[in-house]
Amino acid sequence: MALLTVQASAQGRGPSSVFVAEVGKQDFAMRIEALGTLKANERVELTLNVADRVTAIYFDDGERVKQGKTLVSLAQREQIALVEAAQATADEALRQYERAQILAKQDAIAQTSLDAALRDLDNANAQLRAVQVRQKDRVLVAPFDGVLGFRMVSVGTYVRPGDVVATLVDDSEMNLDFGVPSSFLLSLKAGVTVTATTDDLPGMEFAGKIDSVDNTIDPVTRSVRVRAVLPNPDRNLKAGMFMRVTILADARTALSIPEGAIQPLGPDNFVYVAVEENGKKIARKRKIQIGLRQAGNVEVLSGLSEGDLIITEGAIKARDGGEVLVRERSAVFPGASGNGAALNAQ
Repeated sequence: MALLTVQASAQGRGPSSVFVAEVGKQDFAMRIEALGTLKANERVELTLNVADRVTAIYFDDGERVKQGKTLVSLAQREQIALVEAAQATADEALRQYERAQILAKQDAIAQTSLDAALRDLDNANAQLRAVQVRQKDRVLVAPFDGVLGFRMVSVGTYVRPGDVVATLVDDSEMNLDFGVPSSFLLSLKAGVTVTATTDDLPGMEFAGKIDSVDNTIDPVTRSVRVRAVLPNPDRNLKAGMFMRVTILADARTALSIPEGAIQPLGPDNFVYVAVEENGKKIARKRKIQIGLRQAGNVEVLSGLSEGDLIITEGAIKARDGGEVLVRERSAVFPGASGNGAALNAQ
């Protein structure tokens, strides 16, 4: 948008020099800032369901593990014997049932005897599954991919149900929880982009998206809790980090004019526009509706069209309906750049 020189004729006086700029378009977004704390995507304290002595540990502090990796094993000899006994009982029940089927086909036994053999087989298999589950309870495996914390047990430690063996964290992505004034509630939607920085990692910026908004508003602070998800491929982010959050909500492209061109009058806002009438440039006063203010520019919601020439400086000398003469800015300021003025206007 090139700035031009305008000479305005006023009653009883010669034309007055002013500057104009074209109405252009610019990206606008509501900027919301907040403070938040990082939490791991998943975090669990690993425990065992049975009490016994640790016989083997298969991980180191801070190790990254895959889902299903064996981490700790408890004493197994007694449980192995129980499983073997239950397996033998189930095998014998199966043989008895198969024998009963053959005899039943030969009408050598009653149907009730065949049903009893089937019942015994089902009971034996159920007992076998029960002892197998109890055996699995003596082996601790990773429930998901993640990084382990410090191990809290050693080989020979006697653990009880609920004793923490280690902490497992999924840090492939992080949850960022923060509070936002409820007045911005309509702008907080899933998928809105956020950026975050922290003093713990100077010079680094992390981008993510809003995942969810809490369903209640704090009655004391009048704020709503928001959760964003930040990808963490390099594993730089750690749970507990304090983050500064910036949200650019309601992003859109709209008409834009320099803030200095606006003339407020009470609750209303006006600008002067240089229009072509009967082969002459005439200054016309227009009422406009404005939106966001951003970097020295103002969003125009109504009252102007793209390409309109608005007076940006010296509007106080302009008169509604007065003739103006448009000239290039370089005619008044020989070293001035129209392109630079256009950037300022945008």
